[in-house]
Amino acid sequence: MKNYIKSFFSFSIGTWIRAIIVFFSTPIISYLILPEEFGRASMFTLAYNIALLVTLLGLDQSLVRYYYEEEDKNNVFWSCLFPSVILGFFVSIFFIVFEKSLSIFLYGDYYKGIGYLFAFSLLSGIFQRFNQLSIRMQKRGFLFSFINVILALGNFGGTVVFALTVSRSFYAIIFGQIIGNIFALLVGFFVDKQSRSFSKIDFEKLLEFLKYGIPFIPSSILYWLFSSIDRISLRQFSTFTEIGLYSAAFKIVSIMQLIQVGFTTFWVPLAYEKYNSKAISDNFFEKANSLISAILFIFGLLLLAFKDLIFLLFAKSYREASYIAPFLILYPIMYMLSETTVLGINFSKKTYWHIVITGVSAFVNFVGNNLLVPLLEAKGAAISTGLSYVVFFTLRTVIAQKYYTMHIKIKRIYMSVILIVIVASLGTFFKASYIYYIFCILVLLIYLLLYKDVISYVKDQMKK
Repeated sequence: MKNYIKSFFSFSIGTWIRAIIVFFSTPIISYLILPEEFGRASMFTLAYNIALLVTLLGLDQSLVRYYYEEEDKNNVFWSCLFPSVILGFFVSIFFIVFEKSLSIFLYGDYYKGIGYLFAFSLLSGIFQRFNQLSIRMQKRGFLFSFINVILALGNFGGTVVFALTVSRSFYAIIFGQIIGNIFALLVGFFVDKQSRSFSKIDFEKLLEFLKYGIPFIPSSILYWLFSSIDRISLRQFSTFTEIGLYSAAFKIVSIMQLIQVGFTTFWVPLAYEKYNSKAISDNFFEKANSLISAILFIFGLLLLAFKDLIFLLFAKSYREASYIAPFLILYPIMYMLSETTVLGINFSKKTYWHIVITGVSAFVNFVGNNLLVPLLEAKGAAISTGLSYVVFFTLRTVIAQKYYTMHIKIKRIYMSVILIVIVASLGTFFKASYIYYIFCILVLLIYLLLYKDVISYVKDQMKK
């Protein structure tokens, strides 16, 4: 247990520091950039994410899956990276050539230079994805954390410098993203250069990697659609200002997402290693599920309780995002929980199920957004997105159980979900009052009772 805690800490420390940087930098940026410009940056991110998913060809997943099975780690690294870079280069050229059409499609207007920004973002994003994966699979937790911090500082610094010296537009946010990627890449390749020595591409192995990775493309695109329907619906039925407020609300929720990154970074290699070694106790995964459940629901509740105080740090034009954020808290909570219950699908290599799961979840989110966004705008998008992640968790859990049985306390999880949905509803539709805070305290006490076995276990481990 001590080794797991140490390993988790080494991977998570950077995530926590990055969360602090995001927490303090977002309000500062809100004073420099208007909500409307935030909305435009969000649309850029949507297009960037879909391009990144396609160009990766699922080979990032192949690197994770085969890293411990292959002796020549450098060969696995370069065999997975090479096709993604080549495809990324051609996609970048496409962005540059059709810059005007792309800009009009996203914004209804022509923004000069947007194609070059897309190209730089995409290529740096591909390299940065494999840069972090290489360090992650080596279990070099503190180096991984350091790169995360550099990424966040570069992002913030690049955004502020551009906004103050060139333009307070969405270009500043995009520029910050590129600068963050470049700084993180330089640190990774310099410190970890012994693991990046070029190895001849093994095309026979590459075919095997593609066979495993390519099914992740449609499921990843569906997941992108699933997680992007909210902003697409807002673009269709609302304004860039609403998209900007929604994006600001997501910035607070992204604190939970950073915890998600820290957890999955540590968890995925550990889960595969445990499964492949066969040296696994009967309740290892069940204990992990209970522990992460307790942490997520308690921390998520505290974020909801202090949401209004947090948004006081923002410029006045962003304060309304406080009533958009509550349901979005379900996104990182349910996603992280599903990472502990989806193992049966991944262990059995039945990756086609990911297509079914994300497809159904995306359809639920699409219907919810089309019903709620015209009525409630950004609040409706948040409600639909949050509840659709409950569906996502349910499907992942039920299907995975067919291939690898886990005796998790599912009733306790759903009871916790119902409680946090009630809190989120109050936080969305009612102004902050004593009743809201009293209810948050009551729910916290219920969580402490529900997870008293987990809390007791953690206390015992800390004493040891």
